[in-house]
Amino acid sequence: MELRNLNTFIRVADLHSFSRAAAELGYTQSTVTTQIQLLEQELGLPLFDRLGKRIALPPAGEILLEHARALVRGAENAKLAVQQPGPPRGKLRLGVFTSLCGGPLPQLLRRYHERYPQVDLEVQTGGWNQLARQLNAGGLDLVWLLGEGPVPGSWAQSCSGAHPLQLAAAPGSSWASPGPVPPARLSGMPFLFTEQGCPYRAVFENFCARQGLQPHIFLETDSTTAILKFALSGLGVALLPGFLLEGPQARGELVPLQVEGFAAVVPSRLFRHAAKWKTPAMEAFLALAGEV
Repeated sequence: MELRNLNTFIRVADLHSFSRAAAELGYTQSTVTTQIQLLEQELGLPLFDRLGKRIALPPAGEILLEHARALVRGAENAKLAVQQPGPPRGKLRLGVFTSLCGGPLPQLLRRYHERYPQVDLEVQTGGWNQLARQLNAGGLDLVWLLGEGPVPGSWAQSCSGAHPLQLAAAPGSSWASPGPVPPARLSGMPFLFTEQGCPYRAVFENFCARQGLQPHIFLETDSTTAILKFALSGLGVALLPGFLLEGPQARGELVPLQVEGFAAVVPSRLFRHAAKWKTPAMEAFLALAGEV
């Protein structure tokens, strides 16, 4: 089996589309079709079920996908392992939970670039499931995730941290309070939330459920920047990791709300795929992240 054809098979399976795989790989769609047909002829089995405009993996395709990932990853590891020694260089593909971009990450990336200018650093943001798929598929070298989530046995954790969750509001708003807030008062507040499934939103909603409360959602968005802007405008109460609120609170633009009984932290963890060889660029980033 040719690695090129296996790599094409992986991209078609991950994207559920011949045309999207062709666009991503820089091939024509006919080239992608031919490569898949060559694999099917070699194996004597269909690798995709063509369901009109949709495609799906039959059992044979699922089995091949697991082995194809291992073969392509092994070839990549072999290539990297025989490269000439020297300072870290090449490409480093980092996946980051979106909220972390408002914390220490930009400063960390600046320091990394200053120390290792020969490394071509690529950063992709997203949620837990999106980044996990990319790491499993070999599209990312490292992922830095926020919150709890399913961790496959094929992942290796490199370092971790914990971030307090905070509620905050504009100082002139009616729900800003200088003292502890009883949970019962939460039912009358408009909340500015991230999307459903966000780890720190889930922590707060579980707290409210234990109190028998249903929070009123004024804003639901995947943008923490939008949440901050709404909170600064006095439109509601923001729920965010503390590192996103440090600046506005230091400037007096937002004030924390201390809710009785609510004290939570959300973990952040840096993962790599255990089967992937650690390149010098990856090792250098892991060491710097460990310092932070």
